[in-house]
Amino acid sequence: MAKAKAPRRTLESYTVKSINKSVRGKPPSLPFAASRSAVGRRSSSPSRAFFFFFLWPVPSLRSVGDCVLMRPSDPAKPSYVARIDRIESDGRGTNVKVHVRWYYRPEESIGGRRQFHGSKEVFLSDHYDIQSADTIEGKCTVHTFKSYTKLDAVGNEDFFCRFEYNSSTGAFNPDRVAV
Repeated sequence: MAKAKAPRRTLESYTVKSINKSVRGKPPSLPFAASRSAVGRRSSSPSRAFFFFFLWPVPSLRSVGDCVLMRPSDPAKPSYVARIDRIESDGRGTNVKVHVRWYYRPEESIGGRRQFHGSKEVFLSDHYDIQSADTIEGKCTVHTFKSYTKLDAVGNEDFFCRFEYNSSTGAFNPDRVAV
């Protein structure tokens, strides 16, 4: 007789246990960098670059409504940006899945990147997906354009959004903004 499947349950939040992140070059200068362990090794390339590998616990919770960076299948690509709509796990608390709504970068849209698009601009799309929570690389912040322009310092995890994007038609809402 087959074992009964544990029912799925919706979670309010989920703590990412740890993240393995490799960064080329100098270690990041973050306020909490001292709590991270860094191991560097010299590359054999003529550029004499260092590769640093960081392993650190991520103490913050990922909650519904948070924006996160998701690991792409191709490590050469930048991390994907998504907003968590729902978190669910099996009955035992293992195999946690996140229901996300994707943000698109201008170059991923049908029209491509235009001159007026900002380097950190993303579009909130109508593209929903279910991903393993293990693919979350970290938390990011997607600001409105107005709040983004008021930031004193823009970090790697800061983005801004002015448009919603229909991924099937390529249409934007609003369809124009002042530049």
